[in-house]
Amino acid sequence: MADEQVNEIATEEPSEVEETTENAAEEDETVPFPRARVVRLMKEEIKNKILRSEVKEAMNMWLGDLTRKLAKEMGSTQYASVSLADFQRATKPYDMIEDIVKDEQRLLLSVQKLKEDSEHIIRELNRFFTVLRGRKQEDDQL
Repeated sequence: MADEQVNEIATEEPSEVEETTENAAEEDETVPFPRARVVRLMKEEIKNKILRSEVKEAMNMWLGDLTRKLAKEMGSTQYASVSLADFQRATKPYDMIEDIVKDEQRLLLSVQKLKEDSEHIIRELNRFFTVLRGRKQEDDQL
């Protein structure tokens, strides 16, 4: 009888393990990356806040989409293997976003400075021509 129970337990354990593995596999198919790792990375940067589950899943899905886009770009290489140069080429637009934002701020400041300079020139020209008109009117009266 004890041998039968041991045999039953021995035969049940693999099926339970398979079910657990299948459940884990089903869960892994819903999101591209392990949730715990993505959440851990997010929590390293987001302190003293509660992350909602939809945010965790949305981040995971977005990372999966980004990975697909990068892989597609790297796959367009003309060579038989994908190299680090292909990776850098594919990620360059994303790495440049911070620089583009800084350039935008720099350009806006430059445009603002040009606008102020042009307004100053307009005031100076108006004053110059007002003086000329004033002299012209005086000459006409003489």
